[in-house]
Amino acid sequence: MTVTDALPPIFVINLKRSADRRKDMSGRLDPLKMHYSFFEAVDGQALDLKTLPSYAGLRRRLFFGRDLSPGEMGCLLSHRAIYQHMVDNNLDKAIVLEDDVFLSPDFPEVVGELLNLPLQWDMIRFLDREKVYRYSRPIRVLARKPYVLNRVLLTAGGAYGYMLTQKAARTFLQHMYKNVLPVDILHGYVWRTGLEVFAVGPSPVAPDNIIGSTIGDGRFEKTLHIAGWEKMVYPLTRSWHKFSELVGKRRAYWLSWPRDILLKRQQRRVP
Repeated sequence: MTVTDALPPIFVINLKRSADRRKDMSGRLDPLKMHYSFFEAVDGQALDLKTLPSYAGLRRRLFFGRDLSPGEMGCLLSHRAIYQHMVDNNLDKAIVLEDDVFLSPDFPEVVGELLNLPLQWDMIRFLDREKVYRYSRPIRVLARKPYVLNRVLLTAGGAYGYMLTQKAARTFLQHMYKNVLPVDILHGYVWRTGLEVFAVGPSPVAPDNIIGSTIGDGRFEKTLHIAGWEKMVYPLTRSWHKFSELVGKRRAYWLSWPRDILLKRQQRRVP
């Protein structure tokens, strides 16, 4: 059995109309000899957020001053569909990629080593941002250098590549009934989900910043899109949200410290 034969199912999220992206991703994945399948994405441009049952628009605006964009919601629903697929088909683990990424040549070997690590994890994220690892706690140096498994402090964005268990899929589904956060930010809300989430740096998966994301750049907009009473109370609701996020993030990070100390000691005992 080869390394790639032992990998969990790989799902590449792709819009039906994005044939060029499917071709590009096949050209990147085929040389790695990995078994993968394209998973049809939800087209955010076809959504009406005002009538979408799974969108909590008022809470979103009170906490962030603007609605989720149609692209953000389509992305979230696409990832949610994979989680539901994992549960429905009793998949123990899966790798999720978006259709605008590059992969390191040793990606299969890195994933293979992660699968065999003697530690419990629910999600391992591939985040290609140096800032993420400046504010992380190194947990384990992988035999496949220069990769390191980290506990991340930041609620880092980026859902273009990750691996998760069925437990994580079930947990995320419970938190996706009424949505306020983009899916990548939800991944970092470990104080709410209670999941063991790590990240690998440097990341063996990186976004293709040339072709750009189908989500669009509206998600980076900071302008307020609220009026009336929502705008009046926004300074209070926004401050409360930021405070609760800061407390939750730091509490989860430091509560994980004893577990991470044990993990480091376990690695030192390995000959």
